[in-house]
Amino acid sequence: MRHSPIEFAKQITELKQTGQSWDAVVCTDMLDLATLKGLYPNLPPVVLYFHENQFEYPNRHAKRSDLHFPFTNLTSALCADEVWFNSAFNLTSMLDGITATLKLLPDYPPTWSVEAIGSKSLVQSPGIEIGGEVDSQRILSRASADPIKIVWAARWEHDKGPDLLLEVLNELKTQSVNFSISIVGQQYHRKPEAFEQIKDMHSDQIADWGFVPRTTYDQLLSKADVFLSTANHEFFGLSFVESISHGCCPVVPNAMAYPGLMQPIFEAKTLLYETSAQAVEIIASIWRTPERFQAVASKLSSHFIETYAWPVRAAAMDDRIAALIGN
Repeated sequence: MRHSPIEFAKQITELKQTGQSWDAVVCTDMLDLATLKGLYPNLPPVVLYFHENQFEYPNRHAKRSDLHFPFTNLTSALCADEVWFNSAFNLTSMLDGITATLKLLPDYPPTWSVEAIGSKSLVQSPGIEIGGEVDSQRILSRASADPIKIVWAARWEHDKGPDLLLEVLNELKTQSVNFSISIVGQQYHRKPEAFEQIKDMHSDQIADWGFVPRTTYDQLLSKADVFLSTANHEFFGLSFVESISHGCCPVVPNAMAYPGLMQPIFEAKTLLYETSAQAVEIIASIWRTPERFQAVASKLSSHFIETYAWPVRAAAMDDRIAALIGN
């Protein structure tokens, strides 16, 4: 975040000298755009895309001591010609975070910046690749004695809620819910201790563990009954959206981006949970009475395919950029 504008300014200068030119720039929130514009002032119109924002980004410590990254997001947004967010939650939390952070300044807080950024901001969600046909009766077709197939897919880090995942799995076993789970995603050298506890305590229920190739992951989603999220940090939830397009029934927190993305399907609110006990209750209900949930899973799948397929999203983004550059 600190180094990239120096390298980009150098590369842009070198490419410009070879005769290359551009109509627009699309960059992400991980770029310090203000510094780039200082080093290379003659940029064409810039779209700044926020996959996440540093005002809402979870911090391991109760008090954030370094505001450099949030203020980099702030100055970058002020420099951009248009600011895109992947979800309404991301947009709202960014503006709310700016408002709260400016109260920490001893004098001359740029309160005007909230309106300045908000007036040129809009939601442009990313797209997903759409695979083959979705089995709309998959949940119903599972035999009552068969285990309910759960997928948990995320980075193996603290902000994705491994401790909560452990709680849910322990309680599912206590309630004698017959389940199997695929716990997949990118791992790092150090990972939360909860993962080892899950592996030790639920080895009989674990169907897949760790990183899997993309084709394998798509196959998991196409056969799974439930997509479970335990995240406490989710600005959009790409794996969540992909799982629903494959026909999974989502069981996700009633927080962050999830409620807004599921809002168009009224019945989907029954799949949102506040506590681990509620998450267990929903999963147990899907296992015992799948007919109650098949319709909402089918509606969500159809809505997400129609809304988030890349041909739909790419066209919307192209139209906005064309308008920005006057084409």
